[in-house]
Amino acid sequence: MPQAKIIDGRALAAQIQQEVKDQITKLHLHPGLAVILIGHNPASELYVALKAKAAKRVGIMFSLYRFETKASAKEVLDTITWLNQDSEINAILVQLPLPEHLDEHQIIGAIDPAKDVDGFHPGQSYIIPGLVSGIMQLLGATGENLANKQAAIVARSQEFTSTLKHILGEFGIMANILNPDDSGVKNKLHSADIIIAAIGKSQWLKGEYIKPGAIIIDVGTNRLDDKTVVGDVDFDDCAKVASAITPVPGGVGPMTVALLLKNTMALAVAQKKL
Repeated sequence: MPQAKIIDGRALAAQIQQEVKDQITKLHLHPGLAVILIGHNPASELYVALKAKAAKRVGIMFSLYRFETKASAKEVLDTITWLNQDSEINAILVQLPLPEHLDEHQIIGAIDPAKDVDGFHPGQSYIIPGLVSGIMQLLGATGENLANKQAAIVARSQEFTSTLKHILGEFGIMANILNPDDSGVKNKLHSADIIIAAIGKSQWLKGEYIKPGAIIIDVGTNRLDDKTVVGDVDFDDCAKVASAITPVPGGVGPMTVALLLKNTMALAVAQKKL
């Protein structure tokens, strides 16, 4: 049996979604969200499907623009330019990760800052990425004093890691960014009070590599051969050592989706100057 506190993302997300739905109804909004999906990453496919379902539930118009894995940067950029000019689209999201031949900075940088629902564009100053905001709220749900804690962010996405490190710093949490492909990376986790894993490898993190009492935030979503969905963290193993841990499914995923909807509504409100 796990010893760690399980951080329930579903309950928090349900509350946020209801608040978004109520606000959309109250303000008579018809927000439009466009999602760009490139390739056939199973985790990305799952997340996009969840976003579409949740958007419909709260009254957000959802539009999906799909590209094959080998799509050129020009194809994607042309679509972003068109969406930037579409008055019915209030928010644009590029589903990460991108295929290796595409430049993440270039693609995200092409989004109109006023429509950047993920808040990654350098010109976007008031939207916090849903994933980052979700992680922070899940950390807050532990009830622990997080000031002066040491965090390890194990991930590849520069946009995600740099933004998360900045936000953690605002809460007095000192964060190190670790590349999961570096040799010996797991041995660098022993001193971390908080581990945030966004790797894309099923059950990559084991209990032997974490500090007793650490908080574990599992961002990963991976489908096994038997269709079971698991995270980047070996939940049962790490729960024996950690003080708190997010499950997969039911942790980061629902929060990311709920906060995406909240950001979409916020952009719609800002554009209509309500």
